[in-house]
Parts: sequence; structure tokens; C-alpha cells
Amino acid sequence: MRRLLYLGILLFVACTTPNYPGVDNPPQGGKYDNNIVAYIDERLTNEYYWLDEVKEKSSTFNRTLPWEEYLDNSLAKLSTNIDDGYYNSQGQRAFYSYIREVSSTTRATTTGFGISLHYTIAIINNEGNYGFFIENVYPGSPAEKAGILRGDVITMVSNTPLNPSNYAERFNAIESSSVASLNLTLYRQCDAESFSVTLSKGQFTPTTVVYSDIIDVKGYNKRIGYLVYTGFESEYDEQLIGAIEQLAAEGAEEFILDLRCNGGGAVNSASKLCAALLPARFENGLLCSIVRNKNNTKSNKITEIVLQNTGQILNLERLTVIGSGYTASASELVVMGLRGLDFPVRLIGSTTEGKNCGMDVTRLTIGSTTVEYAPITFMCLDAKGFGGWGDGIIPDIDLTSQSNGMGVSDKNYPLPRTTWGDASYDIALATALADITGKSISQSSTRAVEQMMEVVATHSIPKPISGIRNYVEE
Repeated sequence: MRRLLYLGILLFVACTTPNYPGVDNPPQGGKYDNNIVAYIDERLTNEYYWLDEVKEKSSTFNRTLPWEEYLDNSLAKLSTNIDDGYYNSQGQRAFYSYIREVSSTTRATTTGFGISLHYTIAIINNEGNYGFFIENVYPGSPAEKAGILRGDVITMVSNTPLNPSNYAERFNAIESSSVASLNLTLYRQCDAESFSVTLSKGQFTPTTVVYSDIIDVKGYNKRIGYLVYTGFESEYDEQLIGAIEQLAAEGAEEFILDLRCNGGGAVNSASKLCAALLPARFENGLLCSIVRNKNNTKSNKITEIVLQNTGQILNLERLTVIGSGYTASASELVVMGLRGLDFPVRLIGSTTEGKNCGMDVTRLTIGSTTVEYAPITFMCLDAKGFGGWGDGIIPDIDLTSQSNGMGVSDKNYPLPRTTWGDASYDIALATALADITGKSISQSSTRAVEQMMEVVATHSIPKPISGIRNYVEE
């Protein structure tokens, strides 16, 4: 029997101390508090974009706090730094600036289940139990080998329904792979069926280039490249460019760049991506300018990010981007940077996060502790000097609105409904294809999306935004 899933408001953890994948949650208590607090102060007073107010209020900062708490506590005392973060659904301030403990290990391979969960907790109708939506399944992981797909909903763990007393522990166990094995019961939305799998931890290679393929639309004479990219991480630049080269080799003339789950990352990676898509006439074009506080003692000069090696892979004349409220910083920079060069970019999805500021990232080792520190230090402006997307970029086609002209909408977008590349059930991909080709969304796709409306989300938990990052040697 088909189950109906309804979503309620559940804040998983306070956004000021995120326990999310890709964002380390530093251990509480440490013997290097004084030294690390001094390190935080040094960069705040010399480099923070709102350093003038920091200097005014520095005497009010509580330096007896553990270093893990000190940064957020200090930033909360400021009033001019409204662009550093956002307020969550409970009215709590969450900052983009961060400091976290890191290890020296690389992410070439990792051990775990290979599941990334969406930041919405489902409430199963009339049962009072919860469910977790799967955002992504990593290639080669135990989850992929077991047949788990993006869009599946976990309804039970170890044959026990998820409920208010166990959901937090189970969420962490799945995300962090903190247990050796899992028995999961899942609900596949597109088939309206439940199934069970048993997973044991195994090795896999994480990636931010999670899907790429060529899509051919009947009656349209151009091949469409489709790439899903979840983070501007420089260690995956080679894989990213390789995926674009493969799509070009297969004849892609149109391109859909899916950034709906991309919270940002390295500005240089964003520049490389744009250069790989653009024609040669944009060589040496100004993608953006990085502007710091005039009193920044480390660097108060404007840094220009210039496109290099354009016209060597794809020679697009337009770009379609799929975005959402999770699309931020470097992802928004791609859209606004290209528009600043008068290159046509169509945005499909929902209004983006609205993060036009970034960080100079440094690392410091004190004793046995290595910390990565990223205070907001600059603002981004496009080639025309515009940087006013702090309230988010409004999409050309809003998938959350019934009046978007496409005949189909989903007020709970971007809740994952199905696996990547499935245009029959993925409203964003179906809409992007229709917009490119000038064709209507097929009746079968419309019926499929309407069927999916039985899964309703009233609120989504904000995914942490990684920010536009510029890495600096310390």
C-alpha cells in the first residue's frame, strides 16, 4: 500500500554548531584555548570585513570561553556584519565565518556507507514516526552497491521506526558512519514501494562531481550536457574539467549545470568551471572582483579574478543553471559573474541563498591541534561592479510557484524525489529541458510530478553554506 509522507518542522541541530557532512564539529574543551582565541582575535581585528566594529567592541568579547565557542559569541555582539550569516527558522543567528579543527588526512578515499541525507525530517502520516530523505549516494559506496538511490526515504533503522527519541542519533549514525553496519527500511517515492537493505561500512571515493550525462530530446537537434556539481572543491577540479571534456566529446551544444545542492567553495574552482564553458572571446574577461575592508592590514587591494583558457572545451552561447535555496556563494558567483559579462544564464529552481561575501582561509597548528579559520574578509562584485545579490538570486522559472508558466510546480522543492538524471520525476531537470528546447513538459512527466506531490515538506533545515573561499598559506 502506498504510504503518504508529510513533513514537519524539526531543527536537527543548532545551525551555530553544525554537525553536518563536510563541516567538522570540533571536540569540546582543549588545552590550546588561549592561543587559538588569540589567533581568532588577530584575524578579526586585522582582516574581518567589519573589522572597524570589532575594534570598537573587542573589550566586550568573552575570552574565557573555549575557542570552539568564542568566534560565534564574539560575532553575535556586532551589528554591522549582517551579511555574515542568516537567521534560521527559530530565529537563531548562524554565521558563515567559522573556525574548526581539521586533520591532515585527504579525502581521496574514505570508509563509510556513502549516504548523504537531505536536511528535512519527514513525518510519516498518522504514525508519528520520522523519515530521512537521501540527497546523494556516492559512486562505488556500500549504499550504491546495495541499490539505494537518491530520493529514497529511510523510514526504519535496525527494524525500529524513527521517532522523536531516536532520530537525532540515527541521523548522525548514517551521516557520519559511526557504526559498523546498518539495517535500513526505505520507501522509494517514484515506485511507491518499501524495501530493506543491510549495509556494512566500506571504502569509496567521495566526489563533488556526482553525475554527468548527455540528454537527447526527441525533435530537438542539439545534444544537451547535464552535470551535477555539489561543491567547488579544488581537489576535484581535474575531475570536474574531465567531466566537461567528456560531455564536449559526446557532442554537447547546450548545457545544464545543476547547482541545487552546491553551497559554494573555492573561487578559483568557480573561475575554472566558467572558463571551461565559455567561448574564446571571453578570454581575460573579469569574472569578479574581491573587495576587502580598506583598513585590512594584510591586503586592502582589489583582487581581480580573470578567466583563463576559455574556448578550449565547450563554446556555449548560453547556460542553464538549476539552483535552490541551498545554492550559495561560489555557485551564485557563477550565475552573477557570467551575467556581468553579458553571457546569458537562465536560472531554474528557487531563490538562492544570497551570499556575496567570502573568506580568506588559513590553517594553523598549535601543539597537536590544527585549526582551519575562515572569517568573512571580502565582498564579490561582478565585472560591472555589482554585488547586490545578498538577498538571493530570483530564478527565471520558480519551481515553487504555481504561476511559473510550466504547468507544474513543487512548493517543497528541492526535496529530493528521484535519482539524478531522471527527467520523468525530477521537476527541475524536466523544466530545464523544456525551457531549452521550447517544448512543453510531457504529460507523463507532469503526472509523475503530481504523483510525487503526495510527499509534502512544510519546512526544510538550512544546509550549511561553505562560502566563497580563497586559500592562503599561513
